[in-house]
Amino acid sequence: MKRLFSWLTRAWVLALFGALALALIVWFDGPLIAFNGNAPLESVSSRITLIAIIFMLWAGFFVGKWLIGRIASLKLMQSVAAQPAAADPASASASPAPSAGDTRSAAEVSALNQRFQEALAILRQARGGRRFGGQYLYQTPWYMFVGAPGAGKTTALVHSGLKFPLADKLGKEAIRGIGGTRNCDWWFTDEAVLLDTAGRYTTQDSDSEADKAAWTGFLQLLKKYRRRRPINGVIVAVSVADLLRQSEADRKTQAQAIRERIKELHERLGIRFPIYVLVTKCDLMAGFVEFFDDLGREERASVWGMTFPVADAANIDQLLATFPAEFDALEARLQARVLERLQQERDVRRRALIYGFPQQLASLRDLLGSFLGDVFQSSRYEENALLRGVYFTSGTQEGSPIDRVMGALAASFGIDRQVLVANTASGRSYFITRLLRDVLFQESGLAGADLRVERRRAWLQRGAWVLAAGLIVLMSAGLVTSYVRNRSYVREVASQVDAIDAQARNLVPNAGVLSVLPLLDAARDIPGGYADRNGGAPFLMTLGLYQGDKLGSAAQTLYQRLLRQTLLPRVVGRLKEQLRRGEANNPQYLYETLRVYLMLGDPNHFDAESVGAWADYDWDRNLAGHVTDDQRKDLSAHMTALLDHLQDDGPVTLDADLVASTRQALARIPLQQRVYASLLRNLQHTSLPEVSLASAAGRDAAIVFVRKSGEPMTRGVPGLFTRDGYRQFLARRDLAVADVVKDNWILGKDEAVTDPAAVEQLNAQVLELYYDDYIRRWDAFLSDVGIVPFHDLDQAARVVNVLAQPTSPLKKFLSVAAKETTLGDVKQTTLIDTAKGKLDSVKKKLENALASSDDAAPAPAATLQNPVDLHFDSLHQLASTGAGGASPLDSQLASLNEVFVYLDAANTAKRQGSPAPASDALMKLKQGAEGKPAPLAAMLAGVADAGSSLTLGSERGRLSSLWVANVASFCHQAIDGRYPLVRSASNAVTQDDFGRVFAPGGLIDDFFQHNLMPYVDMSKTRWSWRPFGNVSLGIPEDVLTQFQRAAQIRDAFFSGGGKMASARFELKPVTMDAAVTQFTLDIDGQTLTYGHGPTRSTAFQWPNGKVSSSVRVDYAPPGAGGSSGYSTDGPWAWFRMIDKGVLEPTAQRDRYNLTLDLDGRKVTLELRASSVVNPFNLDALNKFTCPAKL
Repeated sequence: MKRLFSWLTRAWVLALFGALALALIVWFDGPLIAFNGNAPLESVSSRITLIAIIFMLWAGFFVGKWLIGRIASLKLMQSVAAQPAAADPASASASPAPSAGDTRSAAEVSALNQRFQEALAILRQARGGRRFGGQYLYQTPWYMFVGAPGAGKTTALVHSGLKFPLADKLGKEAIRGIGGTRNCDWWFTDEAVLLDTAGRYTTQDSDSEADKAAWTGFLQLLKKYRRRRPINGVIVAVSVADLLRQSEADRKTQAQAIRERIKELHERLGIRFPIYVLVTKCDLMAGFVEFFDDLGREERASVWGMTFPVADAANIDQLLATFPAEFDALEARLQARVLERLQQERDVRRRALIYGFPQQLASLRDLLGSFLGDVFQSSRYEENALLRGVYFTSGTQEGSPIDRVMGALAASFGIDRQVLVANTASGRSYFITRLLRDVLFQESGLAGADLRVERRRAWLQRGAWVLAAGLIVLMSAGLVTSYVRNRSYVREVASQVDAIDAQARNLVPNAGVLSVLPLLDAARDIPGGYADRNGGAPFLMTLGLYQGDKLGSAAQTLYQRLLRQTLLPRVVGRLKEQLRRGEANNPQYLYETLRVYLMLGDPNHFDAESVGAWADYDWDRNLAGHVTDDQRKDLSAHMTALLDHLQDDGPVTLDADLVASTRQALARIPLQQRVYASLLRNLQHTSLPEVSLASAAGRDAAIVFVRKSGEPMTRGVPGLFTRDGYRQFLARRDLAVADVVKDNWILGKDEAVTDPAAVEQLNAQVLELYYDDYIRRWDAFLSDVGIVPFHDLDQAARVVNVLAQPTSPLKKFLSVAAKETTLGDVKQTTLIDTAKGKLDSVKKKLENALASSDDAAPAPAATLQNPVDLHFDSLHQLASTGAGGASPLDSQLASLNEVFVYLDAANTAKRQGSPAPASDALMKLKQGAEGKPAPLAAMLAGVADAGSSLTLGSERGRLSSLWVANVASFCHQAIDGRYPLVRSASNAVTQDDFGRVFAPGGLIDDFFQHNLMPYVDMSKTRWSWRPFGNVSLGIPEDVLTQFQRAAQIRDAFFSGGGKMASARFELKPVTMDAAVTQFTLDIDGQTLTYGHGPTRSTAFQWPNGKVSSSVRVDYAPPGAGGSSGYSTDGPWAWFRMIDKGVLEPTAQRDRYNLTLDLDGRKVTLELRASSVVNPFNLDALNKFTCPAKL
């Protein structure tokens, strides 16, 4: 039963069952499977063919797999058999004569080869057996022994307890191995093939080149014929004798040799394989035989050593670090057994050996640990080894044991070493059999490039069987699912159709287009209907019972009927409404609307794109703000669906009266305007680039230019109004004439232009319209370009510096403008050249035509000259270059450079607190701007005015700071609220302060002379600020008035040029009341006396040089109040006396009448000043105030 179950679970048997099940499904359920109404398995022949294909695939897969394994095994046998050292005749003839040693070994090699050939023959004959089939060498695990000569590899195999089947055929010596060459022994067992390599392969110390070549060739052979797993593991053999007797250098050399061989295996074979370290000849440790002498056969076959976890193999260094602990655990196990063994043993010598054996083993720990580190320690330049474990074995007990412990004691105390009795062969083996069978051979699947890949491959194989079994379930479930889903689909369609019917009955006939949107959306979205017309049906619904074709066709018919009954009347209604309104201010829109309306009733001229474009534009214009983006998209989609099948049911009935009235209104549009409008529509969305500041002036455009309208730098003159646009305009003009004439059916008349003279006249009229538009566009663009506003002197200097460079953006811009406005040398492209391109879509043309009002174009010019070149002639001359390559524009750039130098110097002076240097650069620039073409004149004048404004504005700030710091403070302290500036004030300005403020060279005069005079026009009675272009210094006029008053005070009080105020004058009595008999006036000791006698003038000087000043009036007889006089004191005593009287000017500016009150009586004196410019009755003195700032 077990054998039967094993046979039934083989892969090819399970696959056969799956193929049979699939064949049954194909035979019985195949006719039920349909795709889009077709049943490909309905006929018997098609089902038989498919079943045959299934079994052919099954047979092909497993037979192919068997053949691959068999061929690989045969090739491997042949390659191994070809390895003997006997050379072919060709190579032998070319090789040197063999040595005596080679001749002697040739017989041995020949014999070994003969035995190996016999073994291969036996394997071939045994292919029918269970153990040795045609794929034996390919499928059986292979393990390789690696170790130094004499390490005990062969001994371990001989006494391993494995079964060697070929021993029955080849005799007992076959147990020693079948050698394909003198370099390797092949051990064929039931469980695996073991490769016992020669020790010199590991050390390569006899003939390194030959050993290395043989080793490399052998590895290539394995890789070639066992690609997936050349080997399943490596057994590294190291003998106890080598560990105990070799020097440290020899041990490291041996470890390095083993490491190199492992590295070569990794590199040559390209896989990662497990490595098992066998410590052989453990019987050479003193006490080993005695310690384990009580073990039975099964116990001796067990495993003694340590196995490391596979998960820790990636970190080899961490794994090696666990070795001491694992070794100590082994030693602890031995220690736990010592007491039991001592009790069992009676012989004293043997008991001593048993007692000391754990210590003998412990002496190996450091040696073995160091050896393992040398072999397996990680390196960034090598692949980490997959160390699986370290195991201790003994194949046969021969030779003298090594007592390392007693040897060390004897060396320490200087005593003779005791020689132990040599072991006698017992025919026993220790700890080998189960190690190979239960550990190594059971892990044959560990080898591989990537364990995850191997596991994935196994899961894929399992998945294939699951898939085959599940296919039956899936196909059966498919039919059930198709039925359930199609039934649900039919019910859903029926439900939606009922809902649509209810919506259609409740639809308001005259409602807007948005009212029909839900109804149309529902009809379009019926499952399988119009919305799904280009999509595939759900897969689960098409498994034999799909009903979507029938219901979908009916749903599309319903949708089209609803479109024609609901959407089309509303679109036609909008067309008629727009035609009735007339759109008198936009006849071109009216023309397009009539064109679309007529298309609906004329199948010969119907154009779905034109109708759809008009509807889209009308909805965009009239539904904006009342419709969402999704609703707007749905309307366009419904309109497209309507137009796709509109002509299927015949044309729309038109309103003949409406058509006639509209045609009559449109007949007033001149033919040339219609041609020009058509040309603009066709050329509006060409790929011609705009001429913008960014493209014309270069990367520095944003630094120096600004659009006055706020438009971005990247917007400018449309490409239609450039030289390239002009060229295309000329090329398409004839075609446009033909198109407009062709559309005469819209107006219902024949305007065919066939006469060459008439065609030429029409072309000229259209061209005149284009020229006028061309000039208007460029004038608007050029006038909209200006220089960026100046914010400060530093920025202004940088901008002007960029403008003045040889690569000036201004020069680039004007040069491009001049070039693009020169049309006289443009050659017309032929019609054939332009006909190669396709016209833009109708919707884009319509959008452009309807987006703006079509104002009446200018009347055509009487002549056919090029008005564009004439209009911009001055710009062309400015940018034209002479014989030396210079242009008139270069002189303007030189002027700009002078302005830059000036502005930079003014900016430096501002930072240093100095006045701006004198320069006429700004004035010259403004004068040079006069007469220049636009936009250069405005730009240069703007730079001049802005530069002047900045320099003057900067100067005002500097002057104001100087005034506040040097003049204003003292001025306010000295004169504010003091006499004589404030007549009613009791405190008076001192003579020194008055002179310091107002005298020639005083504070105010000095400030004015050194700072303000260049900016003041003093040629008129009232001073004014001298203008600099359109800007001034910016100081208020009332401040300048105060400086003029200060100058008047200076001239009146300081006519002599001194620093002290003074005045010379004469007084002469004119009249005096008769009641007064005597009048006396004393001014600082200067007196005038009058008693009604002859009058005479008396000269006076103010001040008279006295320290204190006073003025006194005396008269007789005393008045009614008893007073006979009064006086004034102080430096301004005379002016205070004048203020007590009444001073009246006369016709002569140097003469005044001064009337004094004498206690009710009057005396009048004539005051004659020394100059018409005098301090008496000085209005400037009364109105002067010291400015707080400028």
